[in-house]
Amino acid sequence: MDLELQLQRIGLGKQEASVYLASLKLGLAKASEIAQKSRIKREACYYVLNSLQEKGFISEVIKSGVKHYSAIQPKRILEIIEEEKDEKKQTINEILNELDSLQQSALTHPKIEIYESIEGLKNVFSLLIQQKNQIICSYVPSNIIELLPFFSLQFRHKRKENNVYLKVITEESTITKELKKKDKEELREIRFNDSIVKGMNTAIYIQERALIIIKANKKEQIGIYINQEDIAKLQCKIFDKIWKESS
Repeated sequence: MDLELQLQRIGLGKQEASVYLASLKLGLAKASEIAQKSRIKREACYYVLNSLQEKGFISEVIKSGVKHYSAIQPKRILEIIEEEKDEKKQTINEILNELDSLQQSALTHPKIEIYESIEGLKNVFSLLIQQKNQIICSYVPSNIIELLPFFSLQFRHKRKENNVYLKVITEESTITKELKKKDKEELREIRFNDSIVKGMNTAIYIQERALIIIKANKKEQIGIYINQEDIAKLQCKIFDKIWKESS
């Protein structure tokens, strides 16, 4: 096992690991002896020994007026790591409220994810209905339903399982009229507004804190997930106004 590399993984520098191991092998030794054993320059060795003393890995003893150094017992390293963890936790706990305040005061940017292809649309729709017991508002043109009939059916089943209610503004067509007949059993209410939806190839789903845009035709399928509460709230207000005007 590469002991130097392992010591570097717990936070020692390359030279610090080398000096600690050399000191461990020598026992009580002078800086010059440790420098020779670790194969680093004597001047650098003094600097490294001082650094290791500050970290608690090396102790210093004066013997016959000359400084000697000794590595701590390896088991003590575990105690040092635990002590450092405790100190870091205490420090963070002391400033946690201030850090939270800084985050709250910062400008928030919307989280945007883009999904492509039919498989990508499956992923974005799964995000849409992850949260149970919610109401989703949507604009869904009939051509998107016709383009993905099997997938649309799967989505409706999954919505029912998660108790996700869907309010839909769409256009009047054969397929949407048939869907409207099953509104009650499929946890949905459809209203028609051709002036808004007819001819579109884009569907929009509005949640409490997120917005999903689906653009789909035979050539391309793209899903855009926007997680930003203010944007979602604005779209909900616009939807409510159009909802009241739809039949």
